[in-house]
Amino acid sequence: MEINHKEQAQVLGPNDDSNISTSPLIICFHGSGDSCASWGELAQLLASSYHVLLYNRGPSNPDSKASTKSLLQYLAEMQLGPPYVLIGHSYGGNFAREFLQQRTSDVVGMVLAETGQETGLDPAMEARQYKRTILGTKPLSVIRANSMIGKMKQLEEKIRDAHGDEKLENDIRNGPESAMVDAWDKEDERLKKRQLDLSKNSRYLHIPDCGHHVIRDRPDAVAGEVRWVMENRNNIPDEKSHGLINKLWGKLLR
Repeated sequence: MEINHKEQAQVLGPNDDSNISTSPLIICFHGSGDSCASWGELAQLLASSYHVLLYNRGPSNPDSKASTKSLLQYLAEMQLGPPYVLIGHSYGGNFAREFLQQRTSDVVGMVLAETGQETGLDPAMEARQYKRTILGTKPLSVIRANSMIGKMKQLEEKIRDAHGDEKLENDIRNGPESAMVDAWDKEDERLKKRQLDLSKNSRYLHIPDCGHHVIRDRPDAVAGEVRWVMENRNNIPDEKSHGLINKLWGKLLR
């Protein structure tokens, strides 16, 4: 199937394009059933300083390998070479991780927003990425919002509607709905924090007052994490240098 890249891709950035070939290109990976239309405000926040690629996977719903092949074709056609910084949201995390797998050396940093809970990532590939700490010392930010915020608000409303009836309030707090919310909250935290093992230089941001659509609803917070990645991408030694520094410190401390 022939793909019309012009219809599904847009590059935003500063008016001065003099550094587009040397500064990292930020590539956005949207979630399932979504498009980069919901990334507009975030893209504008970033585009004043960086070059940003909004790439829509299109209506055919390709798998991660097919989508990565199409994206790489577009990057080659448009001569948009590395380095790259990746932002994945929700199911888009699978596509960002597949791109990372295929172009590890081209990626200098990553932001994963509300990812990790989705299925579809090849389990063997995922295990390898964690085992080898695929990003090495490159900066990674993992953002966790609150996908259960709607259900939590419903429970709070039920408690308010109890009008001070302690037994009813306790029944709600200790009931199956509350137990389900608590269980999911703990599991969601575990899944999000697991992704920190992709890098030795990772950080975690929790935004409890925002729902799953953190790209759309809190672009300021996401932009802050992207800036952290961009600012720290050159401050981290490579693996060989990192090991050498540790050895030198070890000798000095003897």
